[in-house]
Amino acid sequence: LPSNSLNSCKMVRARIASALAAGVSGYGYYTVFHKRENRDYTVEDFASQARDVAKPWWNPASMLFGTADAQRVTLPEGVHLLKCEDGTSIIPWMPPTREENKKALKTQEFDVLVIGGGATGSGVAMDATTRGLKTAMVEYEDFASGTSSRSTKLIHGGIRYLALAFQSKVPPNSLYDLVTHLHYDHSMMQVVVNDLKERAFMMQSAPFMSRALPMMIPLHHWWEIPVYWVSCKMYDIIAGSRRSVPESHFISKSEALYQFPTLKSEGLVGAMVLYDGQQNDTRMNLFVALTAAQHGATVLNHTEVMSLTSKGKLGDPDYKITGAKVKDKFTGETWEIKAKQVINATGPFSDSVRKMADPTTHDIIVPAKGSHLIVPDHFSPDSMGSVWFTKDGRVLYLLPWEGSTIAGTTDIKEGASMNPTSTLPEVDFILSECNRTLQRPLNHSHVRAAWAGLRPLVKDPNADPNDTKKLSRDHVVDVVQGGLISICGGKWTTYRKMAEDCVSKAVELNPELNPARECCTSNMMLLGTDRGGLVCHQNFDKVVVTLREQFDMDKLVAKHLMQNYGTRALMVAELAQQIAESPHQDEKGQRHRYLKLYSKYPMLEAEVAFACRQEYACTAVDVLARRTRLAFLDAAAAEQALPKVLDIMQKELGWNSRRKEQERKDALAFLKTMSMPEV
Repeated sequence: LPSNSLNSCKMVRARIASALAAGVSGYGYYTVFHKRENRDYTVEDFASQARDVAKPWWNPASMLFGTADAQRVTLPEGVHLLKCEDGTSIIPWMPPTREENKKALKTQEFDVLVIGGGATGSGVAMDATTRGLKTAMVEYEDFASGTSSRSTKLIHGGIRYLALAFQSKVPPNSLYDLVTHLHYDHSMMQVVVNDLKERAFMMQSAPFMSRALPMMIPLHHWWEIPVYWVSCKMYDIIAGSRRSVPESHFISKSEALYQFPTLKSEGLVGAMVLYDGQQNDTRMNLFVALTAAQHGATVLNHTEVMSLTSKGKLGDPDYKITGAKVKDKFTGETWEIKAKQVINATGPFSDSVRKMADPTTHDIIVPAKGSHLIVPDHFSPDSMGSVWFTKDGRVLYLLPWEGSTIAGTTDIKEGASMNPTSTLPEVDFILSECNRTLQRPLNHSHVRAAWAGLRPLVKDPNADPNDTKKLSRDHVVDVVQGGLISICGGKWTTYRKMAEDCVSKAVELNPELNPARECCTSNMMLLGTDRGGLVCHQNFDKVVVTLREQFDMDKLVAKHLMQNYGTRALMVAELAQQIAESPHQDEKGQRHRYLKLYSKYPMLEAEVAFACRQEYACTAVDVLARRTRLAFLDAAAAEQALPKVLDIMQKELGWNSRRKEQERKDALAFLKTMSMPEV
């Protein structure tokens, strides 16, 4: 837009409307000086015109604008201009503060209130707010503090579900078994079809945080080769043109041992290599929540829902849920949030919220515990995992993840709890299954962390509730008296589809909801993906190069930041540069510019400050478990890093000595649940 056109209100409005239609509101940063296009209009003029034309759902804080004089823009404290390689300067998007969000929740009425800030709840908030619905989301603990942080870290369609679609017994132990147990289960096939479609979405929604991961299926009988080849090729075909990962293929015994040297060679006849996606689940969840906030949703973690508010009497036709009474867990302050529609997305705890609306309703959730172990990285190659069927027909994975190896999982019926723990029998089961496949035995001394999560499986009235393998992995949209809608079941990969179905059901049933548009998340990209193409043209290797060349970071740290922050890694680097103005010495006496939380891992101290300022981290556990993942990777290392985390957070959040000590105790108690069980 040329500068001499700024006084033309009509032209400015047309250009802004066009920009909105093109998705400018999703860029995630301000452009202050756009060198490539030589734009020359003032912040004040553009913002003034934007306020006139923008719709209520649109958040001006994610507006794209430019000016020839960057000094005219007053930056928020602690925020600095970031320079792109072509000379373009940007101001990164900043989320509203916790206090601003609390004020909004107290004073405004919302179209939709989402209870639960896991993957599904955050997805519902993102879906609702991008449809033009005024949306709020509250979370009892932290974003992804429950099931969403304790997955196998895969973005997958479920190869076991494909097997169950054609076999009543999995795995078959012989060719005779294979033939005699042939059947067809369309419901399982539909799960695979839907999951693979959503796998493609997740892979493109945050490409810096997701990657295609090859997984080797060891084969020990010649008849398995054609069976698994056909199965894997069918998996590829179902995924279709949006496969988003390479095709599966067969490799010989010698090639399998070359690519995965720790595999046992005895009895091995070859292997199939199957591709799925891998993610950092907690940070993916966080970025979904932040993307919802960027589009106008009001989000608040560490907020307890004490009860639901309603009008009318239970059982009467006019009975309706109208919001929730909530409490800030830090201050004890309580207030009511008013909403036209309340959506329950609390995973394993869905039944407790459903009973707040209707105490007579029956339970539909059967939590199933899955345990995982973290062992050293040398038990798996850097870019190859392994997957096989256990003796009882489950699937066990051995995968490289965040510089370590993740092994799991189990599948055991369990009661709902916030911090489920792995038991010694579960640890021994995983180790024994790994030792069936690996030539170098795993033992208790190799376990750096052991943790468990609860899958919110939905009851099938015709299935044995004690057999978790036969409970539904698909999702269910449930409605109880008062109009409370619950989204239950499903899995990480399908969070977007679950959210879409849930919000669509709410719009269908609630005449008070008037969305401005249909669901638009199927092609959405999350915060940090360079949606405007200004920072790195979505070539995230350029971010790594910038971090190494301009910020003097080593390759491991640079890749870690890019893979966990995307383009926002540049913001972390700017902050790290401020904190580390002069060289420091680590525990080994080596000089470097940027202080790490623990010498063996690439997480920086600057990430703690960034988490407090930009990612709603409120506790030490938030940082150790869900911003840096150190607690999930190495419980002992997390304990060693705890004093540093406490010191930084005390400075950032203004804690007094009593709060700091309480945080220390809480963190140590949490880390105990992430450690190897006592023998």
